[in-house]
Amino acid sequence: MKLIGLDIGTSTICGLLLDAASAEIVSVVNRPNAGGLRGQPWESLQDPAAILETARQVVDGLLRSHPDVRGIGVAGQMHGVLYVDRAGRALGPLYTWQDGRGDLPESASPGGREGGPQSAPSTAARLTAALGARVSTGMGLVTHAWNAAHGQVPPGAAAICTIMDFVAMTLAGARSPVMDATNAASLGGFDPGALDFRRDEIARLGMDAALLPRVAPDYPALGEARAGVPVFAAAGDNQASFLGSVRDTRGTVSVNVGTSSQVSVRVDSPAPVPGMDVRPLPFGGWLAVGAGLCGGSAYELVRSFFERTLRLFGASQPVQLETMNAVTAAALEGTPLEVDTRFSGTREDPALRGAVTGIGLGNFTPEHLVVGVREGIATELLDFYGRLPPARRAEITGLVGSGNAIRRNGALRQVFERRLGLRMKVPAHREETSFGAALLAGVASGTFPDLAAAGALVRYES
Repeated sequence: MKLIGLDIGTSTICGLLLDAASAEIVSVVNRPNAGGLRGQPWESLQDPAAILETARQVVDGLLRSHPDVRGIGVAGQMHGVLYVDRAGRALGPLYTWQDGRGDLPESASPGGREGGPQSAPSTAARLTAALGARVSTGMGLVTHAWNAAHGQVPPGAAAICTIMDFVAMTLAGARSPVMDATNAASLGGFDPGALDFRRDEIARLGMDAALLPRVAPDYPALGEARAGVPVFAAAGDNQASFLGSVRDTRGTVSVNVGTSSQVSVRVDSPAPVPGMDVRPLPFGGWLAVGAGLCGGSAYELVRSFFERTLRLFGASQPVQLETMNAVTAAALEGTPLEVDTRFSGTREDPALRGAVTGIGLGNFTPEHLVVGVREGIATELLDFYGRLPPARRAEITGLVGSGNAIRRNGALRQVFERRLGLRMKVPAHREETSFGAALLAGVASGTFPDLAAAGALVRYES
């Protein structure tokens, strides 16, 4: 009794085969996402056909090896958008979550030259003001609004969707995308009360609401990849990763630090939390998410700075992360450095930049900088966490960490443990998103009665 979880990541496509009875991961297949396309400096584009072909190869290989698959769950990179025609074929590129056109002045031409003053508002700013809810560049609705305003919507477009919606639809043999609420909310312009797009308001903003796909909150089957193997509507990678790494979703705060970073806590309602996104969870519930644009990349920036310093003075020795990780705060003298690691800004303020403060004669050292950056990474996420209602935070008794920067940096784990007063558990499996997608397929197929039963399969490192 097997389940497949497929993760369509920005840089990697991962397929995981899970034995639902034993909780054993039978097989994991990782392939690079080689769909990157060149564009303007502010664009981030990928080839959906190349992504689909890799996903097909991964799924077909798993199905050939294991005939007893009960269902296929799909998750992947949120916020991005692509266009499909009435036959479900992709038109043009995937505009990923990193695409920057939404922050251009609205007068910017498609070629990137400005047709008006730099003070002209951006598409993201205009939609935020009009909708009364923050939307950021990279969100599908923002990207689509810019494309619509500049004549960049491809002829024949019948719908917009995310890349994982496209992959799930095609694997299932369907022709029109059906979105789970997790993905619909990631595009922007979403009504959490109705679990649907704010279609009338979007139409009044000059976009064709007919391009918005149907939103199905019940996580339906879209069709079959082969006889008896349903493919279910795709979910967002944040929600899938949370479900694939947190056994007790009510009593746990989840911290993920990879290139970027997120802190996630389940909440009871879609009531706004300042500075955080409140996102739907599959099968009900909500997830409050605080996202940093720099996570592990802030640590990598310091490592690169050290290497450049060495080269400046004629040395070419690489700086090992293990050496940085071995630096402890307890071994340092003097006051700490305070490092604001928001080096790439925030979603609320893309122009914001980081800072190093508190520099004195006794603490302007590489060791203090390393420790300060670790603390800064944690500070950004814990500032989000502190915005949750005190009563909700009082219910948290567990801490789960994931992402490469957490797994490879025990000192960073200790920062979170010290500041939250909780021991951090790390999932025994590294493929949290594809594991979560498999669990979702298990609930949707009836293999598990609910998410609580599915979550019991999560195991942690000893």
